[in-house]
Amino acid sequence: MVRSTGRSLKAFSRDRLLLDIHASCNHRETAVTDAPALVDDIIAALVRTDHKGVLERQQIVQIVRQVLGRFDQVAATVYDAYHPAG
Repeated sequence: MVRSTGRSLKAFSRDRLLLDIHASCNHRETAVTDAPALVDDIIAALVRTDHKGVLERQQIVQIVRQVLGRFDQVAATVYDAYHPAG
């Protein structure tokens, strides 16, 4: 999977996503175990989208926001602060 920034293509990084999700869940005592499970859920949701191997940054942010929002609204808000939708 690659992600498009609008100007160029970059390889999708599961590790980067994990760090971002962990930072968003840092207020939780269980962040170390929550983050990898959330990343698995996010990647599964990304794979289910019709992206033909290329994902726009906005698609990734939207799916991450949806998964985090269902799990923990504070984590979703923290993620939004560092990854604005627009």
